[in-house]
Amino acid sequence: MNKRLPAFGVLAIGVVMLIVLFANNLFTVGTAFEELTDDFRPIMTDEAIATAEADVAGLAAVSEEFNTQLGPAIAEALQMTPDELNAFMGTNFPAVAAGVAALPGIVEQFTGVVGLLGQQQSNFEQADSIPTSNLPASSVPWIILLIGVGAIVVAILMLGKIGYGWMLAVGFGVIVVALTLLLQFLPKSSAADDLNAALKPVYTEELVAGSAQALGVVGAMGQQVQEEMLPALAQQLQMSPEEMQGFLSQFPATSAALEGLGDAMGRFQSMVTAFDAQLDNYDTIKNTELYPISLTILIGGLLIIVCGVWAFLAGRKDDAPPAAAV
Repeated sequence: MNKRLPAFGVLAIGVVMLIVLFANNLFTVGTAFEELTDDFRPIMTDEAIATAEADVAGLAAVSEEFNTQLGPAIAEALQMTPDELNAFMGTNFPAVAAGVAALPGIVEQFTGVVGLLGQQQSNFEQADSIPTSNLPASSVPWIILLIGVGAIVVAILMLGKIGYGWMLAVGFGVIVVALTLLLQFLPKSSAADDLNAALKPVYTEELVAGSAQALGVVGAMGQQVQEEMLPALAQQLQMSPEEMQGFLSQFPATSAALEGLGDAMGRFQSMVTAFDAQLDNYDTIKNTELYPISLTILIGGLLIIVCGVWAFLAGRKDDAPPAAAV
């Protein structure tokens, strides 16, 4: 019986692997994780983060400049008080008035999102390489399945009294441990869990809806400024288009934002679209912790080695000749 216990140990490890696999719904989680990283990869590059930070900074500069410089300059040109200008803008250019009022909050919102993405860039890069940069995340459940089934097969062979069953156990355990270490499952899964923990408080349906609404406000503001407000102001102030451009050139933040608004809005839209498209997948994976699973695989491999050594020692003890009678 003593020689059979190590085999039952290997069998139990294999069963535990399968329980971990199916209890955590890893086939569904792996596919969801792969789809999410595929969509987020373009917005998590160094260039994309830097550009997003510049776009947010541009909106912040517009908000500051309009309230402290451009607005007062327009009021002075139209010979209005600040309150009269606000009433004038609200009546004639409601999208602009709404945008100006909402910009501080919008800037704060996007600053938080872009800042979070920048902080989590390293974690994302590690998580995105699970199991490797060339293998998709959906392959991980199959790896765990092979480990679980493989351990059960090794246990059956050991129970079949194959003389070198202990060698199969030790060899299989070494493969499992080596695979875990070579693929860096522990640090990568830890990074993925850290990324998940950072996103969990903010990656919600409310964030996605609020971001989409904010883009609508900024887009409507920019469109009305260019198509309605500036031509109307030029006419009221009796300025030619060139003179109006000269007037605006005194306010570089606003001029630059209007010139590049289309491109910036496209980049923000790509970010919001990625968040929106992958919200369901994130809801699927957000309650799955990968580090404990990776640790279980490593410990399982080590225990299989222990069981193999145990089987070897038990076999030697049973095969030893009886001590001579005194």
